[in-house]
Amino acid sequence: MSPFSRFAHYFIAVARCGSLRRAAEQLHISASAINRQILQAEEAFGTPLFERLPEGLRMTTAGELLYDNLLRWQRSFARRGRNSMSCRG
Repeated sequence: MSPFSRFAHYFIAVARCGSLRRAAEQLHISASAINRQILQAEEAFGTPLFERLPEGLRMTTAGELLYDNLLRWQRSFARRGRNSMSCRG
């Protein structure tokens, strides 16, 4: 899995779960590994993607935009994969 697709997978899970711990349990990976990926992305993008709240994580506006784009990218990628398979016959 490429580093970008790994990050996308982690980010989507955290966004859906609202918690690093719950996303980590769902993905069978440590919460610290997911947190590192998100912190690196926030550093690269120059903006927070989540608000860290006592009750969990909530996406910022930038996080919501990224989430929407990642879902679109994921659907497009899946569609291309299905089209590729149907062309093979």
